[in-house]
Amino acid sequence: MTNFTYYKPTEKEKEQIKKDSKNLLKKFASKLSKIKTPENHFENKPGMRDESNGWNTDQKFRSITLSNAPFVENNSIVAEKGSWKK
Repeated sequence: MTNFTYYKPTEKEKEQIKKDSKNLLKKFASKLSKIKTPENHFENKPGMRDESNGWNTDQKFRSITLSNAPFVENNSIVAEKGSWKK
C-alpha cells in the first residue's frame, strides 16, 4: 500500500494543473460533441403522475423535503412543467 502525503503545490505546478485540466476538458467536450443519439421526449399530457403505492418515506425526511420546496399543495411538490429546461 502506498501512503500519500499532502504537500502544497508551487505556483508553477498550479498553473500546469490548470493548463492540463483545461486541455482535458476541451478534449472531452470535443469527443462528447461527436456522439449522435436520438432525442426522446415523453409528454405527460395532464401534467400529473398516476397515483401508486410508491415507497414508504421516512416522515422526518418527508417533512424536511416539503418544507424546503418552493411550493407545496396537498402534500405534493408543485413544479412548473419544463422549468428544468430553462
